[in-house]
Amino acid sequence: MIRVYFRQAWIMLKQNRLFSSVYIVGTGLSIALVMVLFVIYYVKAGPVYPEYNRDRMLVIKTMKSQDKGSNGTSCNTGVSYFVAKTLLKDLPHLDQIAVFQGGGWSKMRVDLPGNQGSQEILPGYVDCGFWSMFSFRFLSGKPFVQADVDSRLPVAVISESLARKLFATTDATGKYLSVNAERIRVCGVVKDVSYATPTTVADLWMPMTRYPGFDDKDPDGRLLGAFWIYLTAPTRAEKKQLRAEVQDAFRRYNAQDHPYVSDLMEQPDDYWKSSLRTDCMGAPDVKQTVRQLAYILLALLFIPALNLGGLISSRMDRRLGELGVRRAYGATSRMLVNQVLWENLLLTFLGGVAGMLVSWAILLSARGWILSLGAANWMRGAYSDASLFLGPEVLFNPYVFATAFLVCLFLNVLSALIPALWALRHSIVNSLHAQR
Repeated sequence: MIRVYFRQAWIMLKQNRLFSSVYIVGTGLSIALVMVLFVIYYVKAGPVYPEYNRDRMLVIKTMKSQDKGSNGTSCNTGVSYFVAKTLLKDLPHLDQIAVFQGGGWSKMRVDLPGNQGSQEILPGYVDCGFWSMFSFRFLSGKPFVQADVDSRLPVAVISESLARKLFATTDATGKYLSVNAERIRVCGVVKDVSYATPTTVADLWMPMTRYPGFDDKDPDGRLLGAFWIYLTAPTRAEKKQLRAEVQDAFRRYNAQDHPYVSDLMEQPDDYWKSSLRTDCMGAPDVKQTVRQLAYILLALLFIPALNLGGLISSRMDRRLGELGVRRAYGATSRMLVNQVLWENLLLTFLGGVAGMLVSWAILLSARGWILSLGAANWMRGAYSDASLFLGPEVLFNPYVFATAFLVCLFLNVLSALIPALWALRHSIVNSLHAQR
């Protein structure tokens, strides 16, 4: 029966080309915009290279400090390394901990030693836990080790695109480059990281001890610094216990004899929530973000569905005679509703395919603008062109296809079911009379 429905739908599609074209275009544009919105939020929360463990990760990005003797408050887009080294390293539900330089996103000049030409790069300063926590794909070499960090050795891991620009190959391990006129040895080359993952993106990663002004002590109790801290629990279910342990560690530290009180501002965050934290003075308004997203989805889904429903309703008025004849020969209302739904599902499917293609075109052509949505102002424009890309694991992700399919079903049911039920309210006699 379904084959009959699709065969009839295909014949009607060719007979009513104007209606079919309008329906497919309307559905395609709606699905394209929904898919772009889905990808924007998916890259902020879903498992993508090299951050495949986001589901069990907690993040501390900012810190607010208040003087106990006054109302003076200061904040910073980063935390002292003392927090990771001393306060949090021995928590019972902590699996791994890593730090990444999260403040002072200034670029550096890099070139080959003795080469007068140079280019700007975005550096990152990390500890050894960074390479264990995140799943980087090394094309050659390996990450630096703890001894390199402790000794502040001039070593670095570089991105694939930077290796090709400087050495015309990814086999650059053991070679040297010049960073701000300092000779640095390449210990490894990794696959490029996208701006879609601001937690890990950089052109070059060096030991955190080489960060200007690095200090692993906290003499005044302020806990402000330049690093973002990432913690993973052994399992997703244990994140709640780990979060409570982090907050308890800060409460115990604040209870000591320090001139400042450090405020986590509801941190540590789940990874998806940390991507919404762009203000160092307060927690993100998640409810407001959800409301805005809901309003956008309503506009992108219900408005096109209402317009398509009007088209289908007009079309059903012209088909009342056909429906009357079929009912006179024994067709039930359920059979007729199924026919209408399957016919419109074919049009919706074609619109969904068109929508996917349009969404990919939008994502590829406007990726710089899309990836910067929701980012803090100090992060925008900091990344090189090589990092402004969306990988195939985002564009061709099964969740993306599943979302497109569900949107197709939703639009099909919403725009076709009500007009079909309304048309079937007519009696057989009135339906046959409409054919005259």
